Amino acid sequence: MATKKKKAVYTESHRGSTPEIVFTPSHGLDEQVEKPKRVHSLSAKPVSTVMTPRVVAVTSITFLPEVAQIMRQEDVGALPVVREDGTLLGIITDRDITVRAVADGRDVKTTQVSEVFTAEDLVTVSPETDINEAQQIMAEHQVRRLPIVARGNKLVGMVSLADLTQHRDIAANVLKGVSQPGGEHSK
Repeated sequence: MATKKKKAVYTESHRGSTPEIVFTPSHGLDEQVEKPKRVHSLSAKPVSTVMTPRVVAVTSITFLPEVAQIMRQEDVGALPVVREDGTLLGIITDRDITVRAVADGRDVKTTQVSEVFTAEDLVTVSPETDINEAQQIMAEHQVRRLPIVARGNKLVGMVSLADLTQHRDIAANVLKGVSQPGGEHSK
């Protein structure tokens, strides 16, 4: 089920004037998240099986050139935006930078994330959310990425449309392989 505006767990890595916040599941994650029940269907897997667990985030006071550099370095088009305490505020995308800063004629060198990021209607899912449900949520809300949050609003990862598509391709290939006649059990 989708929820809105969540908190995050983070560690800080100072690489300049603004801290880069790197999210990783904490060692206490087992206490925060109910382990997904074992599933027997390839299509009924929890989103935690395909999510990216290491998430780099920025704060609302980060300047756009640094955001763009982090996006390039991490090869991503979106970064979670968090408060210093780890509360998830929203997401900044490469489109936010293009449409809300560059196209509006802002000085991108002095524009901070808080001026252009997407905060309204932030959609998140839990690690237990079924992959199919996550795909439906993405389609319904027309988003390509979803923050994954555990109980207590802790950010534990991100899932992208590409992550979900890769899962579908793997599942299709496995099904195709096991559907071929002439396997070990047919002899």
